[in-house]
Amino acid sequence: MAYIPGIGPLVANTTSELLSLTAEDVPLFLPSSLSPNHRDTLGFSKTLAHEIQLRIAQADDSLADIRHHLRLISGLWQFKRVNISGTGNHPNTRMRSLFNRFNHRMRQSVLRYRAARSAVLAANLGQHQDRLKDLKDSDVRGPGKNDFYLQEPGKANYGTSKGRYEISWIWLVPHSKSEIGVNSSEEIFDEGLRVEWSKSQARKMRWEEEVQIIQEEMRRTIVYYEWKQQWWLEQNPQPATSDDTIRLGISAYLQKQAHYCKCMAESFARAWLPFLQSEGIKPEWEHRYNQLVSGGKSRSTSALDTEEMSEDESYGGNFEEEGNYDAFDLDD
Repeated sequence: MAYIPGIGPLVANTTSELLSLTAEDVPLFLPSSLSPNHRDTLGFSKTLAHEIQLRIAQADDSLADIRHHLRLISGLWQFKRVNISGTGNHPNTRMRSLFNRFNHRMRQSVLRYRAARSAVLAANLGQHQDRLKDLKDSDVRGPGKNDFYLQEPGKANYGTSKGRYEISWIWLVPHSKSEIGVNSSEEIFDEGLRVEWSKSQARKMRWEEEVQIIQEEMRRTIVYYEWKQQWWLEQNPQPATSDDTIRLGISAYLQKQAHYCKCMAESFARAWLPFLQSEGIKPEWEHRYNQLVSGGKSRSTSALDTEEMSEDESYGGNFEEEGNYDAFDLDD
């Protein structure tokens, strides 16, 4: 890189410091690391384009190495859990040493990817920012929920359920040609991703079925109370006695039970229908309770309430005025 005009003085100024630096700390003066006043020199754009190609390949290879080491570490933890755990300190120590070796290599790949991405972003070309995403420690995981986590080695993220678990983006980006051509375990890896996808698809289908079942349970609950109301009203009391008081008492009891069933249905409709409507779900019984949910009260319920109040007043009792019956607020 010393052949770029204007870089010679920078190289000369650091020559005296090279003896005290390690090999990995020696500055290379790549175009992405230069200040803006050096980017207008002759041949800079061509050299920068070559470095960008180098950095993109470096980032792709680093991601491939991260995925490769994640699969190895996940296999090690599974082997340890099945065959090594509980066999003594010596086998567990050897397994821990093996894990630390692969974990160190993977961390080096993470640092190498971050360095390549920083160089591409420093070039300020704007065309590779969406492809090379920010690699956080929480992204180094997977592909499954119970696989390796960089933040918590060997343990799953217990705060996230399988239904809400999202696979890391490092498994979803296109793979480099070298990874596909050289890595013989790529077919096994693709099969593992297909298994994870199948599990997610099965959970999705099960949840959709649960939604349908819940809607059917709601419908059956409301239809049952509607039927039970009609059943109480259709009962024809024929007591053995000819006393009008007893017949009126039985009739009042039937009306009361029918009214309770109707209030139960309306209470469930008031609790369920607003949420279903907010989710765009239109149940079969919606038209029967739309007016009730919007703030109105059915005429039949009002008539029954008026009749009960007049009946209570005729007996001279002092009853506390009750509001709408709520099925979820039962009296003791």
